[in-house]
Order: sequence, then C-alpha cells, then structure tokens
Amino acid sequence: MKICAWNVRGCNSPLKLKEVSDFFQGNHIDVLGILEIRIRRKKASKIIRANFRCLSVFYNYDVHTNGRIWIVWNTRTVSVLPLFIHAQFIHCKLTHHDTNISCFSTFVYGSNDPTVRLGLWDALCSLVPSVQDWVVLGDFNVIRDVSERVSSVLPNLDDILAFNSCILSCGLVDLRGTGCEYTWTNNQDGSDRVWSKLDRALVNGGWLDHFPSSNVNFLTSGISDHSPSLVTIFPNQPCLQRFSFLNCWIDIPGYHSLIQEAWDIPIAGSAMYKLLSKLKNTREALCSFHRHNTSGFLTRLARAKATLDDSFLALQSSPMCSSLLLTHK
Repeated sequence: MKICAWNVRGCNSPLKLKEVSDFFQGNHIDVLGILEIRIRRKKASKIIRANFRCLSVFYNYDVHTNGRIWIVWNTRTVSVLPLFIHAQFIHCKLTHHDTNISCFSTFVYGSNDPTVRLGLWDALCSLVPSVQDWVVLGDFNVIRDVSERVSSVLPNLDDILAFNSCILSCGLVDLRGTGCEYTWTNNQDGSDRVWSKLDRALVNGGWLDHFPSSNVNFLTSGISDHSPSLVTIFPNQPCLQRFSFLNCWIDIPGYHSLIQEAWDIPIAGSAMYKLLSKLKNTREALCSFHRHNTSGFLTRLARAKATLDDSFLALQSSPMCSSLLLTHK
C-alpha cells in the first residue's frame, strides 16, 4: 500500500491538476493527501469530476473555508474511513483490499501561525488513545531540529520545542526515509535562499511492530516548492518476534564488551531516533550472541533430561553397571 502527502501550493490551473493526477497514477498511489489545495468549495465538485472521476475525494471544507486538505483514493485498491476532521488535518482509517493491511493515517497541513499550530499539537495528542498502527504525514510547517534548516535567519526554538513535545507525547518517531533531506525551499537567490525539512512521516510503535520494512521517500518537488512524502507499506511482512532477555547471557564471556560496542555505534538524528537506533543495535547484537551461544538451549536441555531419564531407567535393571553410572552422572 502506498500513502502520500503533498503540499502542491495551490491547484487551480488545469496543468497543475493534470500533473497531480499523473503523479497519483504514475506512482501507483492508493491514498493521496493534497495539501494547500486553494480551491473554493463551489468549484470543487466540477474539478473533481474533470480530474479525479475514477477516484473518491474527501475534504475539510466544513471546518475551514478554503478546504486546505483533500484526500484522494483509489476505491479499487483501498477503502478510506474519515474519523476526525480538523482545520489542520484529516484523520482516517485505511484498509487495503488485496493485502487486508489496515492502519490509521493522519494527513497534516500545519498552520503558518505558531499560535494556531498549538491547537494542532493538542488535537493530535487527543487521537492517541484510539489508534493502533498510526502514521502522521504531511507539511507540519515547522522543523524538529536546527540542523533541518539552512538559512541566514535562526529558527524559533519555542516552535521546535512545542513540536517535539507533541511528538514525544504521542509516542511518535520519524519513519525511516530516503530522498530529499530538505523538503521545502523558498526558491530565492543567494543568501536569501532557505531550505527546510517541513514535511515528514511520523509513526508510532504499533506501526513499527507491524510494518518494520515500511519507509518514506521524499521525492523531488516538481510543480511545487514542497517534496511529496511517499510512504510504502510492503505486503507479507513477518511480524517481529518478541525479544526476551536471558539472564544467563551476563555470565558468558564477551557479553559486556558486546553491549558496549553496540551502544557506542555513532548515530545521527534526533534524540529519540538515536535512542531507538541504539536499542535496535543492541537487540540485533544480542540476537546474534544468542544464536552463537544459547540458541535452542531449551531443546538441548530437554534432550539432556531425556538422556538422564533413560539412563536412570536402565540403572533399574543393572544398578551396578559402571558405564550406566557414568552416563547418569
């Protein structure tokens, strides 16, 4: 299943609408969140019939005059159930027909006004109790870290802190991504040029458990000044086995140095991403350690117990047999 969000910076011209339609079809997208649509409600039905006649469309005109967000989907491949409509996002449940993959997806177009964005953070946090596998994607209009902006003007740290506080409260992390590092530019010349990572895909623990191979690709901006965020969920993914720590590992030579080496691997990114990556590296190191030292120990223990029981029964008939006594020991 492919889920995408793209700030198209207005979609009033026929050529731009055709580009968006071609982008949807050419990338085999199942669900597309079109952000900053700039189409008035009275024109929406006509434009939908002309450009998206084989698709279903949902929008948020009821809570915002200009309908900042459209959700477009292919009804032959996926069903979309809108659950919560907000001026800055549309929250849905998606179900893919062929794979039966189901998840919650929130398409975000954050306000340019930091004060208005505070309402977005509160509303996203209110969704947490009702979601399982969850992706939150789109244009948040704010960065997470000063390293995500190239500009002669310093970013507002309060805005960054508010965004990160929301992410932490919601239990979200950045989905593994490829493509453009900076997803927006103001296209100015020289020192006036600004590059920022305003678009992203955030996921919760349930998503990572069920879709461990999923990723987001930040494509080139094309007709817009924003990169599309294309999330792909791969079918037939095996669920990760539950990890269990074995106390006996501590007594095996090499355990402590193994943990230290795994934890000390350099990681770039946010503090939350660094922590999750270090835990993942440690888990993988311990799994390898287990395969080489303690794998199948329950089977080996059961086999040894069966041998012990057999020798004990044999001793019942030959209690003084030296070879049986040695085996039993």
